[in-house]
Amino acid sequence: MLGSLIKTTYIHVTIHRQYDQGGLLNGNLYNGVIMNIVSLKQSLHMAFRSKLHIFACVASLFLLCSTVPMQADINNCNCVGDSLANVTICIGGTNYVVKIYGCNIISTTPPYLAEVCAGSGRQDQYTMITRVCFVGVRPIPIDPQATFSALLCKLDPCKSPGILGASLPGIINSVYCWTMSFPKCVGVDNTTGCIEKCGDGCCRIARRWTRNLLGQCVPDGTWNCDINPTTCVSPCYQIDCPNLDDCCE
Repeated sequence: MLGSLIKTTYIHVTIHRQYDQGGLLNGNLYNGVIMNIVSLKQSLHMAFRSKLHIFACVASLFLLCSTVPMQADINNCNCVGDSLANVTICIGGTNYVVKIYGCNIISTTPPYLAEVCAGSGRQDQYTMITRVCFVGVRPIPIDPQATFSALLCKLDPCKSPGILGASLPGIINSVYCWTMSFPKCVGVDNTTGCIEKCGDGCCRIARRWTRNLLGQCVPDGTWNCDINPTTCVSPCYQIDCPNLDDCCE
């Protein structure tokens, strides 16, 4: 585009010079035309550079926005996340596939994630669940507490190495610490097969695994530090926190 404009300007200059050679333009008018043409050329360059600058700024802004991390605060049960994974869970001896939504943060090298539940120590991973949807077959009616318990059983680097990025190193005495949060106030839609987080409050569970002297991955501690909802408005309702007593895998 700039090349075409400059080419057009050059043609205009040639025409003016031909007219001037024929005596149709006096010296002052000719000089004024030349100055105007030079100014036009400079303006075109400035406009082109300005557009390049704007394009670079927009591109930089797009890149910045595309790399902004998910907003998550496990200390107040707040998470603005997205789809995490499809996993198979077991409820009452039957396997179901669910799609889980929320936030997942991993930091397996210093500085580690801060301790959430007292006594659980620095953490390698936070996972905040905000929504769970059954894929295909689902229990009727859907029991959110049983669903979250089954999911808690599944999120285990010993039983499911690599799930949501969780992995205990193969070195003897290595440790992996993972704090998870589940909604305490939920809405259930049996038609869509989804459980949604409502209001505030959550169940926070910190778990630790270690690799023993035999090289086996074994659970090494569980801590709970729930936050009760201050608002849970119907049709949403409050549920008990998930537990590890109902694992059927």
